[in-house]
Amino acid sequence: MSASLSPTVPREVATLRTLRIAKHFPFFLAVAEEQNLHRAAERLNIAQSALSRRIADLERELGGIELFERQARGVAITPAGETLAYDVRRILLSIEEARRNVRRIAEGDTGTLRVAFSEAMLRRPVLPAVLREFRSVHPEVELRAYPLTSDAQRSRLLADEIDVAFVIDEVTDRDQFETLNVGWDKFVLVLPADHPLAEKQVVSLQDISGEPLLWPARHTSPRLFDRMIAAFDAQGISPNIAVEVSAVDIGYELTAAGIGLGIVTAARADRTPPGVVLRDLADLDLPLPLSMLWSKNGTSPLVRRFVELVQQRLDETEA
Repeated sequence: MSASLSPTVPREVATLRTLRIAKHFPFFLAVAEEQNLHRAAERLNIAQSALSRRIADLERELGGIELFERQARGVAITPAGETLAYDVRRILLSIEEARRNVRRIAEGDTGTLRVAFSEAMLRRPVLPAVLREFRSVHPEVELRAYPLTSDAQRSRLLADEIDVAFVIDEVTDRDQFETLNVGWDKFVLVLPADHPLAEKQVVSLQDISGEPLLWPARHTSPRLFDRMIAAFDAQGISPNIAVEVSAVDIGYELTAAGIGLGIVTAARADRTPPGVVLRDLADLDLPLPLSMLWSKNGTSPLVRRFVELVQQRLDETEA
């Protein structure tokens, strides 16, 4: 047979008793620090008799333990009272720290913010600038960054594994998420600097018909891949896809190596590596809206702060 359990105080009773004791702490601490009931009562702005009753009630709640010795010119704290005073100060400091922590979380000054982004968004100046500013303004927030494809970001946002996503926009995003347009992108052609087409400022799809192409990888964005195929089909052209690439930088390097002509997004002339040039594609009309997404359900203060910062940065850019 198992040993019988000893009787315990029900949790509710213990909690009520703790609360009854704790309500006397400010009064006890004032007397402990002043060593005088009259001065402590003036400090608390209550009658001395009321303060004496508070101390007596506390001593009774503690099981009749004497906290002060009454003397002609005041009171002297007992060893038990000294121990209690030390613990009370520690408890009150812990409560104040808890209050500050709760307030910081409620106001978005602490916690963790998980931000994901596509390569297209990382190459735009707004995102690095916002990440730097957010970290500077909220140093106590842990900022986690996740480079992901647009489709992977949507899945993880729905699974509550990230808080904010920067994606190539899809029409269905507005049904599932809160959205904010953060810019536009387009496709451009990357050519070796010595390629004959580099002489032209604008290149058509007919110009590159039959050329080996470095194509955005299907596995990173199936819908985008299919839209590009459809755009070529509309011109009566079957693209000669030599290599599917998953990153713009890879497209640059393979183009420079002579493997093919790159069709890339998020290209910036000031970041073009040596040996290649960029040219507009006149009839590849696929504007790519870039959006920031976040959950429609219970947006946290941290996310709201981040959204506000992005909006402010966009407003300053447009001004």
